[in-house]
Amino acid sequence: MMKRKIVVPFLSTLSIIFFSCKDAERKHKHFPNDLKNTNWIVNSGGLITPDGEQIYDLTQKKDTAVIFNFHAVKFLDEEKFKSYDSWECGNDCFTEIHGKYYFTEANQIKMVVDSISTSGTCLAPTQMFKPSKEMVFDLTREGEHLQLIRKNK
Repeated sequence: MMKRKIVVPFLSTLSIIFFSCKDAERKHKHFPNDLKNTNWIVNSGGLITPDGEQIYDLTQKKDTAVIFNFHAVKFLDEEKFKSYDSWECGNDCFTEIHGKYYFTEANQIKMVVDSISTSGTCLAPTQMFKPSKEMVFDLTREGEHLQLIRKNK
């Protein structure tokens, strides 16, 4: 009985350390993140999804530009992103992909999709991914253009 009182807390502590180290390992690599708080129009490739395209071409979205009918990705902060679409009247089906991102190399990003939701005329239950669906992209940049090239599919 005495051994059980010692073993259970010990194993609990070990599992907490193991799982928290995994998260710390991910955040340990500090690469410059110039994507945070930016919004991008996806010129080709569509919504950024786990089973999406091999290459996404993006242009930085200017808040003053009025654009109809587009796919976009917004890097919300240090680690969250949202891929979404917008349509003018007549196509009232909207999709949003929510997830997290982080740099694994200076020009490589890992994006994990937590959920895909729809609204408007195509309302459907939100797809939740546990575990999250992972995507890894190489980044190439040229001025206000960004290209994401999928590493695994």
